[in-house]
Amino acid sequence: MTTSRSVQKVQRWVDLISALLRHRFPVSFESLANEVPAYCDPSKQTASIMRMFERDKDELRALGVPIESVPNGDGVRDQYRLRVNNFYLPYLQLVQDGRAPRAPVPPEGYRTLPSLAFTPDELELIVRAGRRAAQLGDPHLAAEATSALRKIAFDMPLPNDGAAEMVHVDVQHRDPAVLESLAAAVRARKWVRFDYHSMERDAHQSREVDPYGLVFVTGNWYLVGRDRHADARRQFRVRRISALVVNETGPQTADFAVPDEFDISAYAQSRQSWEIGDGDAMQVVVEFAGTTGYVAEAERLGASVDGAPSQRSYRVRRPQAFARWLLTLAGDARPLSPSAVVSAWRDLAARTAALYGELS
Repeated sequence: MTTSRSVQKVQRWVDLISALLRHRFPVSFESLANEVPAYCDPSKQTASIMRMFERDKDELRALGVPIESVPNGDGVRDQYRLRVNNFYLPYLQLVQDGRAPRAPVPPEGYRTLPSLAFTPDELELIVRAGRRAAQLGDPHLAAEATSALRKIAFDMPLPNDGAAEMVHVDVQHRDPAVLESLAAAVRARKWVRFDYHSMERDAHQSREVDPYGLVFVTGNWYLVGRDRHADARRQFRVRRISALVVNETGPQTADFAVPDEFDISAYAQSRQSWEIGDGDAMQVVVEFAGTTGYVAEAERLGASVDGAPSQRSYRVRRPQAFARWLLTLAGDARPLSPSAVVSAWRDLAARTAALYGELS
């Protein structure tokens, strides 16, 4: 009976993983081929076998198997390694009465694996975070979060929350596939092209971007990456992206490298509406006069100005949004510079006063 292609592929994957785990040090493809029967088939050409190996390696990586490509003495990445500690999950334990029970390790188990202990409160927070992440609108993130919770439940009973928290997420795009396509481009490091509606300029413009990552901030998904035309790092609200095209040439080859200094967590911090945008940030200096708690809270959002204790400095990407925020302080704060923000604030104040004058 002929074995199906899918069964053959799974068998190759298992054989390849087993071969890699048997070696503590990086090994060449030639060494691996001696341990994977499908790679030493005399009826197949070497080039065909190498393409099969490259596909297997990429597909396993996409499934989360961290196969490393290691350079040899000449700097060529033709050695491969799968670290045991990166492949196997640690033993999970629940702390009872201040002590974690000893993990039952069978004689054939992996004795070098560490243990990870949680208190009941810590486990509850982890489970709540996982369930929230599964509700944020990204199909890939939802699948990963759900998978993680299943793995935890295999070792420990999950807290029972009959009244589970629900995260309200507005529809991020009229086409749900856009967020998933962007996530795939981030993982494969393929450039993307799209039309983008800039709120500040109220205009549409074609953008070509190297996507570095996706972040969920203040109820919205943002794409962070390098704008190729501007040669600068930008962030784009997914909701305003249309006509998305992902580069499909060289599917096994990355189009760009993410800079080592790039930190996606810096973009994931909660920010004010005037801090978020795709424009260049400007420094806005504000003079404060009030002393109420609301004004004090507004002051804490800015940075101190040397020699001026009543002034604060803010990094602003959306001047109109910042001017609207200042107006809520009812005259207890006024912008000093730059002139563009001062003019926007005065104009908005005059229009607001005129509006209320008409209504009175």
